Order: sequence, then C-alpha cells, then structure tokens
Amino acid sequence: MHGPAVTIDIEQVLEAEPIRPHSTLTGLMWVFVLIGMVTFTIGLRVAQPAHVWAVYYVNLVFFMGLSCGAVIFTAILQIVRAKWSAPVSRIAEAAVAFLPWAYLLFLGSYLGKEYLFPWARAPMPGREWWMQANFVYARFAVLLAFLFFMMNRFVKMSLRADVGFCREKAKNKERWSGACYTALTENWQGSDAEVAAIQPKRSWNAPLLIALYAAIYSLFAFEMVMAMDTVWYANMFGGFTIIGNIYMGLAVLGLSVVYLVRTNSDFAKVVTTAQLWDMGKLTFAFCMLWGYMFWAQFLPQWYGNLPEETQWMILRTREFPWKGWGWFVFPMCFILPFILLLSRDLKKTPRYFASVCALIFFGMWMEKYLIIMPQFSPTAIPFSCSEIGIFLGFLGVYVLAVTKFLSKYPFVQISHPTMVGKTTW
Repeated sequence: MHGPAVTIDIEQVLEAEPIRPHSTLTGLMWVFVLIGMVTFTIGLRVAQPAHVWAVYYVNLVFFMGLSCGAVIFTAILQIVRAKWSAPVSRIAEAAVAFLPWAYLLFLGSYLGKEYLFPWARAPMPGREWWMQANFVYARFAVLLAFLFFMMNRFVKMSLRADVGFCREKAKNKERWSGACYTALTENWQGSDAEVAAIQPKRSWNAPLLIALYAAIYSLFAFEMVMAMDTVWYANMFGGFTIIGNIYMGLAVLGLSVVYLVRTNSDFAKVVTTAQLWDMGKLTFAFCMLWGYMFWAQFLPQWYGNLPEETQWMILRTREFPWKGWGWFVFPMCFILPFILLLSRDLKKTPRYFASVCALIFFGMWMEKYLIIMPQFSPTAIPFSCSEIGIFLGFLGVYVLAVTKFLSKYPFVQISHPTMVGKTTW
C-alpha cells in the first residue's frame, strides 16, 4: 500500500486558488437544504411524526458517520505514513466541517426522542437509571462534543502547517492575511520549526483519536441505535458501525476526488491514477472488512438461535417486506463492490471507480435505513417523498459545509514532509 512520495510543483500549488465551488453547485445545494426543511416541517404536520423523525435520524446517523469516518481515515494515513496521500488527504479532512452541523442536528433529535426511542417513553428493563432520556442525551452531548473537538483539533494541526507555509512562502501573501488565517497561525515560529514539530504531534494524536472514536462511537451505536430495540443486542454492532463509517468515508472521498479532478484544473494536476488506485485498494480492503464484520455478527446470532437475537435479523432478512430490501442492500454494500474492485483497471479509471463509490454510498444509506426503519414500520416499507426530501436536505448541508472548507484552505498538504516537490524549502 505504500506508494512513492508524490512529486508536485510546490510553487504552482502555492499560487493556485483554493477550490471554490461553482455557483451552480452552491445554488443547487441551497435548494436541497430548502427542500429538506420544507419536507421535514410539512411531514411533521401532515404525515406521521414518528416516520418523519425516523427518516431524520437515518440521515443523521449516515452523514455524521461518514464525516467521522473520513476524518478517522486521515488519522490512519498519518499513522502508516502514506506517502501517496498528500493530494487527497485535505479532501478527506474537509469532512470535519460538517461535524458542527451534525452536532446541532443530533441535539435537534432530542425534540423527537419520544418518537425515536422506546426508552424515552418508558423505562428500559434492566437499565432504568442508565437509559433515562435526559441522561442519555446529556452524556452524548458531552461525549460527541469532545470527540468532534478532538477531530477538529487534529485537522487544525495540518491546516496550521499548510496555512503558515503559504503565509511564509507564497508570492501573494495578501490572500492568506485574513483573520481566520492569522488566528490559525498565531505565534508561528517558521515553517522549518513548525512542520518538524507538528508532524510528531499529529503522529501521537492520531492513535489517540482513533481510540476515542472507537470507544465513543461504539457507545453511541450501542445506546442510540441498537437500543432502539429494547430486546436485541449484538456485541459486534459497535465495531460493525465504526468500520462502516470509514467505508462510507472512503466512498465519498473517491467520489469527491473524481469530481474535483474533472472540475478543477489545478487539483487535476496533483492527482494521478496512482492515487485512485491506492484509494481503490483501500476501499476494497474496507469492503472486505465490512463484510467480515457483518458475518461475524450475523453467524453467531443465527446459529445461537436465541429469540432476543434472531428476531431482529429475521425481520430484516427473512420476512417480507424487508427481506427484499435486505437482500438488495448486501450486494450493493459488499458483493458488487467486492467483485468490481478486484479489477486493477477499474480502480484506475475515474468514471468506473466513481460509479462503484456511488454504489457504496447509496448502499450504505440503504443499510442505515434497514437498521433503523423496520423498528417503526415492521409490516411495510414506508418509503415516500419524506425520505427523498430529508436526504436532499442533509446532503445539501454536508456539501455546503465541505465546499466552504475547501474554498478557504490549500487543497494539498503542501507542508507534508513525505511530499517531494520540484522546488525545495
């Protein structure tokens, strides 16, 4: 997996503009946000509130998960010293911009807690004091705030190095003179000293961040997703969720990189088929890992044949109407990506690789829908305009947050010590 160090014209990147979204894309995303808000508001008044809140929660879990997964992927790259990753790491880091919105949207779900969680309506047997609604939301308000703060802190280390480098080396220093850049590079000691200090700091923060993510997000998966069913439990569900988030993050990273290569000439100059191939190999690896985690969870529950474990699986894989949905999700998330990503040529071809990433993206959304929605509608698939509208609303917020991030900062980790440039410093 270790490719050669990336050769980039540093001077060219220094003078390039950050990636600014096309006005058409920005306008479309604002339309999506408006559609989402209108759909949610009308749905609460006209449709069944429980269904609308469930759709809201499906999208919250999905988009918050893929944002966390993308940021954690950058921590993994830091640990393994991925020499090939400098051109794409910043795109993955941009997902951190959605986390403040994810946090606010999570707090907003408190208003629908009686519709979403049985333990918000009545005490949960055996866990009455621990699963009180106010206590649950209070502790996750603290835990998620801490996790998101640590993720933001980790990304800011990278941004400080690059923005400081640009303020010091770029010919057009006026571009990097804004208040946010000044605050980010406060007490700057020079690029040689700062980069040398920041990289070791990121290296020991990366495993710490991954450990925090594994602990906090697993707890979130157990208590705010799995506990939507007060009977079912699975010890592997936390691991299954955190791996799935990284898998989603990789798929969105692949889509984003291919889109930006096609729409931004400066970015296209620093990304080659080598980066696509490496991302494809990692997507293939997490595809296999996701499939393994699914099987490791499914098989013991199935052969154990305990009613409190198997009924949850039976509803989603053996009984109509959800049986069809479940057996459609598995090929989209695992079987088809596994087969397609075996091809070396496919991983190096932007449009084909992007197609597989899109397949994973929608497949993993359907997986979240399958996990959550049967709890509210076991006898019918209630897919309607609410699903489409609220999904578009969340997508709009996510894309607007990410594109705003990319429009402010260098699109390449130009200070990264493993990157080889045509000019030296």
